[in-house]
Parts: sequence; C-alpha cells; structure tokens
Amino acid sequence: MHRRTFLLSTVALIPAIAGAYPAETFTPDVWRALRTTDQVVILNYRASWSITCQIKANLIAEALADTPAYANLTFVDVDWDTFGRAQLTERLKVTRRSTLLVMKNGEEIARLVNEPYARKVRALLDTALAA
Repeated sequence: MHRRTFLLSTVALIPAIAGAYPAETFTPDVWRALRTTDQVVILNYRASWSITCQIKANLIAEALADTPAYANLTFVDVDWDTFGRAQLTERLKVTRRSTLLVMKNGEEIARLVNEPYARKVRALLDTALAA
C-alpha cells in the first residue's frame, strides 16, 4: 500500500470514530463518585493521537450498537496524556495507553491491554455484564 493512500484512509477514519460511544471524562471527582457504587465501570485509558485507542473506541461503539445490554455499563475515558502518571494509574498498574479495565466497587474485575480485536473487546464487555 502506498504511504499516501494509507495516510488518507487513516485520517478519514478518525472523525468517524472519535467520541463514538457515550463515555464520561475521567476526573478524580468522577472516580470518587463511581468507585463506591455497585455500577460496573469500564476505565478506558486512551490517547487522542493513538490509532489503537481509536480502533478500540470504534469497536466499543459497534458492540453497543449490536448488544443493547452493554448500555448498562458505565464507560469512563481516562486521558493517558493527563493521567498516565497519576497515583490511580500507578496503583492500578496501568503501564500503557490502550488499556481497558473493568471495575466494580473500586476493584478490578478484568483487563484488556493493547488488543484492538472485536472478539476480545466483546469478551471483556461480556465479563463486565456478568460482574
């Protein structure tokens, strides 16, 4: 594939998938409010410049469209550039962007790191539903 064709096709995808699913933006206050509830929360450590993170966002949006039960999950986007070195990130041992964490009552249930594959994302969401 020619570099120009690849770049143009990649750039064309970004607007279509940016913000492709309903998610809260992480702040310490949002996390404090959510971690003490019985809600299942998906923390999505992502960077706006990462193609892998954009692909995962698109896969989550597709899964939500196909499986209405996933709408019962709470999604929180954690900006890697802002919170990548935060105390919570270190405590959770998140070492890279493109990490999805399933959390309930402040405890980790499951994790998916840098695997932008539909079946893996859906398996993680199924685990979250079962929690």
